Amino acid sequence: MGIVNRFLLLTLCILPSCFVVRAFADQTFINEQPVMAIIIDDIGDNRSKGLAAIDLPGALTYAFLPHTPYSFELAQRAHDLGKEVILHAPMENKAGLRLGPGALTQQHSSQKLSQILNGNLDAIPYAVGMNNHMGSLLTEDRQKMDDVMSIVRQRNLFFLDSVTTPNTVAWKAAQDQGVPFLVRDVFLDNQPRRDYIHNQFKQALSLAVTQGHAVVIGHPYPETIAYLSEVLPILAHLEVKLVTASELLSLRAQPSLVVAHQPQREPLCGDKTLECGSAARTIKQ
Repeated sequence: MGIVNRFLLLTLCILPSCFVVRAFADQTFINEQPVMAIIIDDIGDNRSKGLAAIDLPGALTYAFLPHTPYSFELAQRAHDLGKEVILHAPMENKAGLRLGPGALTQQHSSQKLSQILNGNLDAIPYAVGMNNHMGSLLTEDRQKMDDVMSIVRQRNLFFLDSVTTPNTVAWKAAQDQGVPFLVRDVFLDNQPRRDYIHNQFKQALSLAVTQGHAVVIGHPYPETIAYLSEVLPILAHLEVKLVTASELLSLRAQPSLVVAHQPQREPLCGDKTLECGSAARTIKQ
């Protein structure tokens, strides 16, 4: 292990989580060890950033924006490398931030929403699930979420609730319709600084240990990719297993994994909105 990785290992173990791994060893955890699923959002509109993200080591899940210049090519590359592909579906937000092509809004009828969402899914090859891009407004609308989950169920996909609002009903709609679902625990890089990302990753590790699993969302920022390229290879030393979102769902069937919890609310993007990503940062500048 290199000097940088040794330092990361030591600083990660500053958290109590690194001291409770052994304490929790006699508990029934998934695969007898904590697991972490990392999803990288916003892939498709920048080729070089997308390639850098997809080349990260390990079992990661990548969420692709529909109808963007490089989404098809990058989804194909991710699949060829054995990575997991999902749709990153743009959904209406409260701040009026631009959503790009394939956006789902409250103004859409059930028929129109179905047409748009099916078109989005058709545009991303090998997609096995989807999550919401923004969506602080739409994911609070139970009727729209029922419409979304109806399509997700018909296509035998899973849904990951990114939780961009504390009042989301997306995961509840999925649960009621029998759609496999996950709920985001930690946003990794709302502030794309190494110290912030490091602290968020430590929180994710702590959650993975204390509740048996953690669902983490990040973005293809250079700072995020650089950090993950160093820390992912040492996860095994921390006794945490990296899994894809669908692998975590498979493990969910085991009684030891409890889901449908409300994730911790974080002060995201330095704003009252829970929307994250480059658009939210731009609006503040």
